[in-house]
Amino acid sequence: MSTIKRGAAALAVICATAACAPGGMATGPAEGGRIGVGQRLQGSLSGSNPSALERGPFRAYRFDAAKGQRLVATMESGDFDTYLTVARMIGPVMETVKSDDDGGGDTNSRVRFTAPESGSYLLIAQSLPEDGAGSYTLALNPAPASNATVLPLTLGQRATGQISETDEIDDESERPYDTYTFRGRAGQRVTVKMEAEDFDTYLDLGRMENGAFTSLATDDDGAGEGTNSRLRFVIPADGDYVIRASAYGEDGTGDYIVSMEERQAVVHTPQPVRAGVTATGTLEDDDMALESDGSFYDAWTYAGRAGEQIKITMASEAFDTFVTIGRMVNGEFEEVAKMDDGGEGTDTLLEVTLPADGEYVIRANSYQSGQTGDYTLRVESSRNR
Repeated sequence: MSTIKRGAAALAVICATAACAPGGMATGPAEGGRIGVGQRLQGSLSGSNPSALERGPFRAYRFDAAKGQRLVATMESGDFDTYLTVARMIGPVMETVKSDDDGGGDTNSRVRFTAPESGSYLLIAQSLPEDGAGSYTLALNPAPASNATVLPLTLGQRATGQISETDEIDDESERPYDTYTFRGRAGQRVTVKMEAEDFDTYLDLGRMENGAFTSLATDDDGAGEGTNSRLRFVIPADGDYVIRASAYGEDGTGDYIVSMEERQAVVHTPQPVRAGVTATGTLEDDDMALESDGSFYDAWTYAGRAGEQIKITMASEAFDTFVTIGRMVNGEFEEVAKMDDGGEGTDTLLEVTLPADGEYVIRANSYQSGQTGDYTLRVESSRNR
């Protein structure tokens, strides 16, 4: 049986034995009853309870939640490894809202979640191993009230903060985070650092769009040895930006220092590339960057002739390559042709017929911003055939 079919069958078992129909719980070995917000209760699992999803026996409890309500469910047992799931019914289909194995420490479970809609939900208390049995404690409580504040961060500033369970929680990763904002300008290069002794740090830089946070760049251990973070980023457009400072794991808390500095690009003199010769280069975070997306590039020059047909191949194991060829006209780069793929995998193969005699500039670029690493560049010409 396929994984999808097994999962559907298992959810059908849960639905049938735990009374997915509105109005209450069915009578049976999976019946747990109702659990209210703020309630803590005792239960037990044994071989007489049904099993599902290739895990052990379970009991299901119903509770009600309002849209946007932030809750924390925990399951603890000294007898078996617990597994906790929050689910809800959408018509005849049961949807998992969130689940957890060991988020409560040791082999206990903790699920922090925000109710997506008002209505009835299921809290499924389960054993992770198929033969798990014994007593457990189940609790459902409001999430700690948030004391979130948004603080400005300026260039050259070293700000101190503290990650705690009362911070805002990221719905996807469940990480508590602090929020900092700064004003950036297109092409500006910033380095953001986060240091902590008590936890593994994590940085997420982005923008608010229509009330929602959109991530543009992240970093875990970019500061080198240890677990501190260093995020280097080229601002793609003028505007306000957001830095989320957090722990890498959802349970990390403690004091930290966050700082931001501006750095200058190193202007490299374009190197000539000849037809039939493979050149090597490295994209680094101090290279020139495109104003459109902040991606790094190296500039190479090629002496071409009108009507000459050339093939430009760029290959890298470190990043998705992107090539643009053009000419400098009155100090401005004027594009002739560009290509993302065309080669093997994420490598680039750009074929173009040159429109005029003269010097051309080939930009060896990454497809996405922030990407760095070694690459090779090769030009083949119809003149050499």
